[in-house]
Amino acid sequence: MRFAAVIAAAGRSVRFGGVKKEYRLLDGLPVLTHSVRLFLDTPGCAAVVVVVPPDGEAEARSVLGDAFLTRAGPRLLFVAGGSERSDSVRAGLLALRAVDPEYVLVHDAARPKAGADLVKRVLAESARTGACVPGVQVSDTVKLVAADGTVAEHLPRPALRAVQTPQGFQYRGLLSAYLSAGSSASGATDDAEIWAMAGGSVSVVDGDRDNVKITFPEDLP
Repeated sequence: MRFAAVIAAAGRSVRFGGVKKEYRLLDGLPVLTHSVRLFLDTPGCAAVVVVVPPDGEAEARSVLGDAFLTRAGPRLLFVAGGSERSDSVRAGLLALRAVDPEYVLVHDAARPKAGADLVKRVLAESARTGACVPGVQVSDTVKLVAADGTVAEHLPRPALRAVQTPQGFQYRGLLSAYLSAGSSASGATDDAEIWAMAGGSVSVVDGDRDNVKITFPEDLP
């Protein structure tokens, strides 16, 4: 299966005191390195696009290091992102037009613990249905809260999933969905939402509880 990956790493990491969380070390390597390596090492990977802050390519290359860049070769691309996640993912998808993969995986760089088995599950289900997200059952009771601070709805916990990345899609379909959404994509927190805006359905596979998103400094050892 020929696929490509878009890695969203264009955020400013304001909670980390100005040092991007994707550039912090985890198990001796930058967080970003873990995410990029995961896809480059997966059979069938045609390209990996890292979406960085504007004017941030040189820093990202420096963090990854010359040896890693040499090993990655021309499959590793960089593109400037935008002010919102949807802008950044759109830029990454557009950067893949010349590659034109059959499928694309979109991943948050701040999830360095995603593993090869998870990637395989998402790819296989994406090939079967066209769109797939990984999710884990929630253990907390979740309530929908109204604007006045009162409980508006008691949500059934067995039906709820905490959705992760990488999320997988038919490449041309997701690119079309993003281009059609335009400014309506603003505020979307994942790619499945954009896919659904275009009328598509999304299947769910088991996620991985180790695949947590680094959000706060205490999330790193």
